[in-house]
Amino acid sequence: MAAHLRTLATLLIALGVGGGLFSLIWLLANGGPAGLSNAFENASVVLGPIVVGISILNILLAVPMVLTGLGLLRVQGWARSMGMVVCSLAIISIPLGSILGAYGLWVLTSLEVEPLFENRQER
Repeated sequence: MAAHLRTLATLLIALGVGGGLFSLIWLLANGGPAGLSNAFENASVVLGPIVVGISILNILLAVPMVLTGLGLLRVQGWARSMGMVVCSLAIISIPLGSILGAYGLWVLTSLEVEPLFENRQER
């Protein structure tokens, strides 16, 4: 299960950096939230605000994702709790965040992961 924990930490860092930067660039390239919302005006009335909301969520979650990933790599106790919160919020960000959030919750709530955090002081 330690391999899953390292994989989750790496994915959190990658999605935090990549998703945050991509969302920020996409938002700025379209002229901010109003411009991005107007870009989806022809598709649907509600699609634009949803895309803006997910983009802003990705930007806001970028730093906590990276910090959580670094904490999980170091097997810090606080990172497990924070990881559960971050993964729960990431589920809203469709599709990659949903996959990562579900995987993260599975890894962090697994009974096999608990001893890794409890035995950290002994290592």
